[in-house]
Amino acid sequence: MIQTLTLEVSESLLDELRPYRDNLDDLLVIGLRQVKLESALALFKRGDISLWKAARMAGVSLRQMTQHAVAQGLRPALDEETIAEELAAWSS
Repeated sequence: MIQTLTLEVSESLLDELRPYRDNLDDLLVIGLRQVKLESALALFKRGDISLWKAARMAGVSLRQMTQHAVAQGLRPALDEETIAEELAAWSS
């Protein structure tokens, strides 16, 4: 079922969006994916969630999340607690 969404945007943003008006749904999907990924990486960076949880939150595989983390200079910790948490997540 398709829903209607009404947004208020600045004039400058509206000007930027005009060329893409036929693809706004794609633009929103891509933007949402990016926001989810960045939010998950921020939580991981602060140590609030594991890399596995960040991957699930962002809707990507653990391998993809690892690649994104490394690309941002983050190194996933591999202490015993983290390994146990990641293994438990895989088995659930």
